[in-house]
Amino acid sequence: MSRDDFSPEVKDIIARRVGMRCSNPNCRQSTSGPREDPEKVINIGVAAHITAAAKGGPRYNAKLTSRERRSIENAIWLCQNCAKLIDNDPKLYTVDLLQRWKKLSEDAARLAIDSPSVESKTGISDEELIRFFAQCFDRPAFQDPFMQEGSMEAFDKAIEDTITAINTGCLRSRDGTILAQAKGKAFLRKKNWRDRMDAIVDLLRAIRSRYDIARKMKLIHVSEHQDGSSSYSINDPFLAKWMDSTRAQITQMFSEIAKEAGVIPPGFPRPYRSHW
Repeated sequence: MSRDDFSPEVKDIIARRVGMRCSNPNCRQSTSGPREDPEKVINIGVAAHITAAAKGGPRYNAKLTSRERRSIENAIWLCQNCAKLIDNDPKLYTVDLLQRWKKLSEDAARLAIDSPSVESKTGISDEELIRFFAQCFDRPAFQDPFMQEGSMEAFDKAIEDTITAINTGCLRSRDGTILAQAKGKAFLRKKNWRDRMDAIVDLLRAIRSRYDIARKMKLIHVSEHQDGSSSYSINDPFLAKWMDSTRAQITQMFSEIAKEAGVIPPGFPRPYRSHW
């Protein structure tokens, strides 16, 4: 069976458009570096198909022409691990999600060029980065008890946006407006802080995974109303406790880093407030 593979030109362009970094905002791994041979480089990146290159592949779209399947619009640059990840679970990693990843990664690369005062600021300190990360946690998703969340979708999006901000150094509001920009956690010079921020991101990913599983298993049931509002019920008494304890662990870890950096962390948790 024939495949609509990308040309070398498309692969090169798609990689350069994201600064040679994986487009998964939860990863952002660099995909290129030097080999021992001074004339050669290592490449662990892949120009992956958003919709499959051949019939039977993940997210295959029969309506696309052969030219459209091998076009740059259908390509996303990923590390090898993430390329395998998205093809192993196409129901989770949808076309819309991959297109959003692609745009986020291209926006991050463009901002790095548009804001040379930030990206080329070699003197940026670890303390400044921790101060930036503190802004990323200053949101209700880390301050309100899980049972008091007004919107499950907003909660999940806030966790996703926090992961993206810590990894890429670009903090956005819910509507996409850039609120602040620095650098991602990979630029922390202090290994101890970098390792703990890595652990924090792993816990944030665990929250998103637990939330996704809970929705699929109907442990969280969301009802949409005609007026556009929504309500929800939590059918697992241990879920809210796990969410609260895991976020408490995250905020405690970050507060300790902030204290070491001389940075005031956001107020954790927010005082109890009734929605009634």
